[in-house]
Amino acid sequence: MKYQKQTTRNRCLIMSANGVQKLIIPIKNNKKENGNLHDYNAEIDNAQNWKVKHWKSIQNAYRSSPFFEFYEEEFTKVFFNTEKLLYSWNINIISHISQFLGIEKEVKISTKKVLSEKIDERLINVKKNISYDIPQYNQVFMSKYRFIPNLSIIDLLFNVGPKSKNYLKNLKLSQFRNN
Repeated sequence: MKYQKQTTRNRCLIMSANGVQKLIIPIKNNKKENGNLHDYNAEIDNAQNWKVKHWKSIQNAYRSSPFFEFYEEEFTKVFFNTEKLLYSWNINIISHISQFLGIEKEVKISTKKVLSEKIDERLINVKKNISYDIPQYNQVFMSKYRFIPNLSIIDLLFNVGPKSKNYLKNLKLSQFRNN
């Protein structure tokens, strides 16, 4: 599949003291495979110091959360891995977050081509402001900004901790229809 810019492939949202903050993994602009950048060859631009900047933002945002220290050491190891390709980095972090949640599913790379008409745009296009009816949980800056839904899974992990899996299990599919 052709790599699409400005999607959740290389970005997420966290809640900081200054409000919602985007964390974007920079991608090299070099073109491969007949001039096209694809999901399987999108290289992370590690010449930029993005990991240190992102980790400092995460620390500043979540250091005072109830479970930051519980996950910090393992999360640091995962975050500072040496993956060069974006899809490898994503699979690595998804696998570790699954472990943190106690979900025992292997993440596999599909070799099947996904037809564009079968792609759910809600999963790809972060520019559209889609909101879901998500039950509130305590967030670090909730008293300043109210509850902010649709943040990165790390927000849930650092704020809810080991009960995050139960929180996710109790979500109803009806909550994920567009408002």
